[in-house]
Amino acid sequence: MVRRSRHYPLGRGTCLACCLTLSLSFPLQAYSATGQAQLLAAPFNQASAMLPGLETNAAQGLSPLVSYSPSMAGRKDDGSIASNTALSHNRGTGLTSSSWLASLHELRPALTLNYLFACLFAIVALAYLMHRLYKQAVTYSTTRLEQKIDERTQALALENKRLHEMSQKDPLTGIKNRHFIEEVIDQDVNRVKRAYDAAREMGQAPVKADMLAFIVDIDHFKPINDTYGHLVGDHVLTQVAQRLNTLFRNYDYVVRWGGEEFLVVARFVDRQQIDKLAEKIRLAIETMDFGLEHQGAIRLTASVGAAPYPFSVTQADKISWEQVIHLADMALYAAKTSSRNTWFSYRAQETQAIPDEVHLHPDSIEKFTKISSRSYYRKTA
Repeated sequence: MVRRSRHYPLGRGTCLACCLTLSLSFPLQAYSATGQAQLLAAPFNQASAMLPGLETNAAQGLSPLVSYSPSMAGRKDDGSIASNTALSHNRGTGLTSSSWLASLHELRPALTLNYLFACLFAIVALAYLMHRLYKQAVTYSTTRLEQKIDERTQALALENKRLHEMSQKDPLTGIKNRHFIEEVIDQDVNRVKRAYDAAREMGQAPVKADMLAFIVDIDHFKPINDTYGHLVGDHVLTQVAQRLNTLFRNYDYVVRWGGEEFLVVARFVDRQQIDKLAEKIRLAIETMDFGLEHQGAIRLTASVGAAPYPFSVTQADKISWEQVIHLADMALYAAKTSSRNTWFSYRAQETQAIPDEVHLHPDSIEKFTKISSRSYYRKTA
C-alpha cells in the first residue's frame, strides 16, 4: 500500500520570510532616513541660530544664501563692522559647541541595534525556512522510498506467483505436474479424514467424501515416437491431456505423471463410481482421432489402473494416500499385462482385516483386495 504525505510548496516559506523581513525593514529605513536628514540639517539650524538675519530672510521668503553677505555678518548694532577674525572665532565656537556631533553619537548606536535586530531576524527566518525545507525534503524522500519499496514488493510478489505457477505446470501439455499434486493433496486428504470422522460420530456412512485415483498410460506409445518422430509424440500427449480435461470437472486434478502416463484425481465423489469413470477414460481415448500434420489421423488406446482413497470404508486409516497411488499403479500394470485397452481397479474387501504392516505385493494384496476389470464390468453392466 502506497503511503502519502502532505507536501507544502517550497516557495511558501520563502515568501513568508521575505514578507516579514520587508515589513520590518521599511520602518527601519524610514527611521534611518529621518535620522540622516536631521544630522544633515543640524549645521544649518545652528548657523541660523547664530545668524538672526537668516531667519528674517527666511520669514520674508528670501533665500538665505542670496540675502546673506559677509558684510552683514560683520556689522554691529552701532554700525561698525566686526573683524573677520571675530567672525571666524564665532563660527568655530558655534559649530564646535553645537549638539550635531552629540546627536550623531546618540543616533548611531540606535541605528546599529536596529540593523543588528533586522539581521538577527533574517538569520532566524532563514534558519526556520531551511529547517522546513529539510523536513519537506526528508518527508518527500521517505515517501518516494516507501512507494518504490511497495512497487518492488508487488512486482516481486507477482513474479513469485508466476514462478510458482510455472513450477506446478507441465511445459509440454499445459496441465498440472507431479509437483502440484504433492503440494495440494495433503489438504484434500485431511478433508476426507474429517468427513469420515464426522460420519462415524453420527453413525452414518460418508456421502461423496472419497477421492478416486486413475493412472492412465497410452498403449504402444514408443512406436509412435519411432515412426513419426518426437514432435508428433508430443502432439499426441497434448491432445490426450486436453481430452482428459474435458472428461472431468474443473476442481478435479488432471496431472502429467511422467512420460506417457497421466494421473487423474476425482475429488469428493462416491467410490462406487470408480469402475464407471475408468471405463469412461478408456472409451474416450479409444474413440479419439489424433490429427497429425501431413500424416492424417491415427487411433490409439490406453490402459487404466484405479484405486480409491480411503482404500477401506471401515478401516480408513490403514492405507495412506501414497499407498493408494501405488495400488493404482499395480492395477495399471495388471491392465498392461492382460490385454491393454482395458482397466483394473482395486478396492478393499470390507469383510477382511487389513494388516497393520501392509506389504503391497500382488500375492499379498489379494487377501484383502477386491479386483475389478473391464471384462467383469462388461458382464455386470
